[in-house]
Amino acid sequence: MQKTDSPGDPKFTQPDGRFRGLVVEWLPEGRKSGIGPTSHTTDMLYSAAIISVIAGVVSGAPSASPVLSAVSDTARFSWEIPQGGLGPGSSFYTVSPAGNTSVFIVTSTGIFLPTGSYTDRLVYQGDIAARNVTFTLSNIQTSDAGTYTCGNGGSATVIQNCGQKLVVLGKPTTPGFTVSTTPVYNQQVTLTCSSISTTVPTDHGLTLTYTWQRDNATITVTSPGSSYIFTVSSRDSHSYRCRARESQGLESEWSQGYNMEPQYGPYQISLTPSTSSYTVTEHQALPSITCSVLCRPGCSYRWLHNGTAFSNGAMLQGQADRSKTGSCRCQPSNTHGSSDSVTVSVDFQYLANVSMFTANSGSGSMTVNESDPVTLRCQIDSNPRSVIRLLNGTEELTRADNSLTAEYRLESADCRQRGNYSCTATNNIGAPVSQWVELLVKCSPRLDETLPQQLKYASRLGGNVDLSVSVLAYPLPTFTWSRTTSTNQDLTGSSSPVSDISVTARLHLTNLQQQDFGDYRLTVDNSEGRSVAYTLSIVSEGPPSTPTNVSVYPEGPFSLRVSWKEEFNGGATQTFTVEYSTDEEDWKTAESHEETGRGNYLTSVIRDLSSCTVYYVRVVASNKFGNSSYTEHVTGLTEKRVEQIRTGIQVNQTEQTHFEGVNPYSGLQDRVDDKQTYTELKKYENTGFIHSKDSANTYEELNRTSGQPYEQVKLDTYVNADYTSKGMIKVETIILHM
Repeated sequence: MQKTDSPGDPKFTQPDGRFRGLVVEWLPEGRKSGIGPTSHTTDMLYSAAIISVIAGVVSGAPSASPVLSAVSDTARFSWEIPQGGLGPGSSFYTVSPAGNTSVFIVTSTGIFLPTGSYTDRLVYQGDIAARNVTFTLSNIQTSDAGTYTCGNGGSATVIQNCGQKLVVLGKPTTPGFTVSTTPVYNQQVTLTCSSISTTVPTDHGLTLTYTWQRDNATITVTSPGSSYIFTVSSRDSHSYRCRARESQGLESEWSQGYNMEPQYGPYQISLTPSTSSYTVTEHQALPSITCSVLCRPGCSYRWLHNGTAFSNGAMLQGQADRSKTGSCRCQPSNTHGSSDSVTVSVDFQYLANVSMFTANSGSGSMTVNESDPVTLRCQIDSNPRSVIRLLNGTEELTRADNSLTAEYRLESADCRQRGNYSCTATNNIGAPVSQWVELLVKCSPRLDETLPQQLKYASRLGGNVDLSVSVLAYPLPTFTWSRTTSTNQDLTGSSSPVSDISVTARLHLTNLQQQDFGDYRLTVDNSEGRSVAYTLSIVSEGPPSTPTNVSVYPEGPFSLRVSWKEEFNGGATQTFTVEYSTDEEDWKTAESHEETGRGNYLTSVIRDLSSCTVYYVRVVASNKFGNSSYTEHVTGLTEKRVEQIRTGIQVNQTEQTHFEGVNPYSGLQDRVDDKQTYTELKKYENTGFIHSKDSANTYEELNRTSGQPYEQVKLDTYVNADYTSKGMIKVETIILHM
């Protein structure tokens, strides 16, 4: 029969969880089990079949799904007894989870008898007739966990497939945290969260899942297992934590936060200052450039030039070096790689240096043959580029500005071009630098025209004389003096160098006798080409030789310039006198000049002459022994003086004005004191020649007398025309003064 509730009976509530199984044991009368039927039910137990619920020893499999319950909650059990499980006329029982302790007994007549400590916590709702076992167990404790099974009258008669497991849920332990490897940006890392289940029994079959947070924000993960595998996508630091949750169970506390600071190679490189171009003089300190970069762990730095390291540290250090001209880069690196910064252009400027200076590709000293071409080539190493000068001594041959090379070519080497050639370079950094090459030019002997040369000497009987000849030659020559006639003089002679290519041969003669006067022969030979011979003459002292090569040129309307060449002075210093005349009879002295002793051309200016007038000019030389002959007369024509008059105003009376392209006789008038007629004037083609009875009176005679062709006489100043010049008024009338 159904036991009725009494004030002491436990109140039954709907359970929150499910047990998996029970063990059923039959307890005989009088047995001490710690839990047994009360005295008022003893007779019933003997007279009817009894159902006991005992847990702990599991025999047979549960027939229902596990019951899940948290501590202190109420669990509800319910399963069906298999058909035939009770047997004919028998009672059944279940076994408590603590071992053989009965949970409750149900008789075959349906009487419910809770036992021991379960009395106040059990409420039976089953129906034995329907083979239904349903009850609730309140205030669940972890010790209640286990498999509850059915027994058929005793513990040894466990009904197969009859029972249910009670799983008492526990809170998972606070997870521990592990990291698979050092996190590196753009590489994969595994975070592992490890928690332990406290749910009993341990074979509960529940699984733990994990929730992840980054910086306290939940992360969606594909697989909620204990490991979180991902690629580090940020260089920033983030805090990670996790907690565990048992399926259909409880959640753990959050793990301690893991502060992940990913490591990464260098990026975001910058230079301070950000200037990209510098100019530094060699041997000065390098510019103060600091390289900075983001990287973890910290980076080391080095500076590269053309891929080669030359400075370590974040700051560019050291002295400027010409080999570093160009691009420099800062290269930071750590265990995760390296990177290059932006390029810095550094112009390391340095003093010019002559790296090569050659003559015909040779350096030092070069020997060439005369007439050979010679190429001088200079190459400079400098920054900035240099001003390069190629010099022959102090003479500048060529110049190259803002350059590294300079070249000069001698098309045909001359003996006089022997010497030290230099290449000088400067780029305004330090002092100019130079390099030399010596050029030697082989040449056969010839007179040295840069020195006075005298091939005729004058002396008195019994006197002394020194003959000398200076020649150019390389190598320096030998000299041989000789004479065709006999002499008692010593003709050995001597020589002395004037320069590397010039040498003077001397012959000293003493107490000259009559037979010593005459010609002497000097033979010069240096094995370059044929030898040469020069004849030197010794004559008695006397008047000088007549000057030669007299020329006369007009210098305006009132003066003439005269030039002539001095000749042998006769053994004493000579003086030259210039004379002039308009009729070859009345000669006037202009100026006197002393000789130079070098056979030079001399000049003199005859002033205060009349314009447009033909003059005769001659030159005579004199010394203490007498005078030379006069030179032949040479004629010269002074220029016309032109007056320009307009409306009675005289302009620039002596100014020479040129007119072109008009009739040369237009506007020509006779002077008041001139008795010539126009016809007579035309006869001389407007030359300004003054007629005299002894002078030529035709064009042909004039041309023949003066030695100067008519075509060479300057007549363009005598042309009359309308001509306007800067600072002048238009000329209407021209008066020519003859």
